[in-house]
Amino acid sequence: MSQSAPDRRLDGDRAARLARICADIAQVGDLLGPEPAQALARLRDGPVSDQGVDAVLAEVTELMRLGGLVGGDTAVRGHHYLPLAGVHGRRPEVVQVCPGDLCDRVEIPRPYAVPPPRCAVWDCPLPTFRMDR
Repeated sequence: MSQSAPDRRLDGDRAARLARICADIAQVGDLLGPEPAQALARLRDGPVSDQGVDAVLAEVTELMRLGGLVGGDTAVRGHHYLPLAGVHGRRPEVVQVCPGDLCDRVEIPRPYAVPPPRCAVWDCPLPTFRMDR
């Protein structure tokens, strides 16, 4: 698998929608078969228009719905960033993020999480990012 940065970062709404879908697919993708992963892979194949991103997100949401799951694309939380939840009253120094800087997904590393969180677009573990730099 090769991964490279996308030609552009998604806008706030699309990045948030993709982050929710990615997290959902990472948890239940094996229940849905290969179709959602194949659809999401189109986002890494080069420049994708806003309409193309919307089409991929709608397709994956529909595949999730047909699989008996409520898609992560069904609720829009707005355009406001919320502070990252802390651990024991402190902000985490290291988080796991989107490997292609495409979406807003952020996970707090859990030392004993097996398997580690994965990116549904690039089909790889989420890399770590140091927030204190």
